[in-house]
Amino acid sequence: MHFREKHTVAEYSELLFKAPKTISNTFKKLCEKTPLQVIQERIVLEARRMLYYTDKDVSEIGYELGFQDIQSFSRFFKNQEGLSPTDFREKK
Repeated sequence: MHFREKHTVAEYSELLFKAPKTISNTFKKLCEKTPLQVIQERIVLEARRMLYYTDKDVSEIGYELGFQDIQSFSRFFKNQEGLSPTDFREKK
């Protein structure tokens, strides 16, 4: 629900009134992913959806997903997907 504005475990821990370490320990017991991985996967999922199904500029998508500039968004997306947002869009 908050993935567009909140990108860190600390931000979610405030919403849940729990310490970040408590959240990390809970994830460790319940699944193989860290809380940060789950947050980043959700952001990438929405980015892929927007790149595939909309004609919005990459910078606009990045801004809507809470990134301050296109470079941060592009770097994040490329680290997660192995392709730049523009290359991902061109592959469809």
